[in-house]
Amino acid sequence: MIIFCKKCLFPNTKPDLYFDDNGICDACHSAETKWGKGNIVDWDERALEFESILSSLPKDRLYDCVVPVSGGKDSTYQTYRMVKEHNLKALAVTFDQFDQTQVGQHNLEVLKEIGVDHVHFTLNPKIVKLLVLRGFEEVGDLYWVNHVGMFSVPTRVATWMKIPLIIYGENPQFEYGGPPEKRKPQPMNKRWRQEFAGLRGLREEDLVDEDISTRDLDILRFPEDNETKDIKGIFYGDYYCWDPVKHTQDIKSFGWKPLISPPMGSSSVDENCDMAFIDIREHIKYLKYGYGRATDQLNIEIRSGNISRDEALIKVREIDGKVSEKNIKKFCEYVGINRNYFDSLVDRFANRKIFDKLNDKWEFKYERN
Repeated sequence: MIIFCKKCLFPNTKPDLYFDDNGICDACHSAETKWGKGNIVDWDERALEFESILSSLPKDRLYDCVVPVSGGKDSTYQTYRMVKEHNLKALAVTFDQFDQTQVGQHNLEVLKEIGVDHVHFTLNPKIVKLLVLRGFEEVGDLYWVNHVGMFSVPTRVATWMKIPLIIYGENPQFEYGGPPEKRKPQPMNKRWRQEFAGLRGLREEDLVDEDISTRDLDILRFPEDNETKDIKGIFYGDYYCWDPVKHTQDIKSFGWKPLISPPMGSSSVDENCDMAFIDIREHIKYLKYGYGRATDQLNIEIRSGNISRDEALIKVREIDGKVSEKNIKKFCEYVGINRNYFDSLVDRFANRKIFDKLNDKWEFKYERN
């Protein structure tokens, strides 16, 4: 039986999401505390906690912090805040995305103009292509390698250069739902990465075979706790109220660009500007769990009061889970597979409890309400 949150559009099939007895999901409860209802977050107190973290940084440091960046809106905003608001010497670190867009490339150049040193790491493209396909085959996520790299490589850079702080953006468990203890300020460490960073149980060592060696994957290994004992990884959204609509307007003022039109299956031109194949990933997620990227995006709009649930529901019914045929063709050419094999992989991950395949198309069994 699938049910939907009465305040937002999340279904109970979403992993790590909890519903109360009134049919309200924990992501909505977090939003109530975030936006000043009920047992609210004291953002002034949280800001003081953040300043305390900064004041405790060791004196002898080459950089104050690492900011992992992609060309997307969130990491651009994080960099801007570290440099302009907190007066930190930040090192921006990019794990190169295999499908970076022209808009994303432009926005990385805009980010550097904020006034920040930048390291752009590119993994061996032959290994990347193999990992993209393996992620797709094993867990239905062509971005598995990106999830691993965006957390592991910036942390490795911090350990090599003895940079004491790593700044990530929103806390996903606070914004999208998760265990109560993970919705509070917490470190972004190896344990968090293994559980919540999108690895889906697939570890780096699981991918070693005749084509991929342990040495090929060493750079993707997250440092052990003893290697990071002097490094703190945190989510900026744990300390300052995360408002992606406002943040995006702020960074557009100095040249950050959105997409011309939303990707298929999305409702926003501001999200995923740096990921050419995001619609494929979100289509597979839709078939796994009954919701896609448009649901994620519109839920944030609902919780922040920018759109009503009824208005968002109309949009979700129209666009959630849609995928570009042109993108599927490009992706198949990139990883070297044919369309029949692609379709067989997608079918492997479709949740037959909530979808039926009729006339070669997956149809949602339930009324989205």
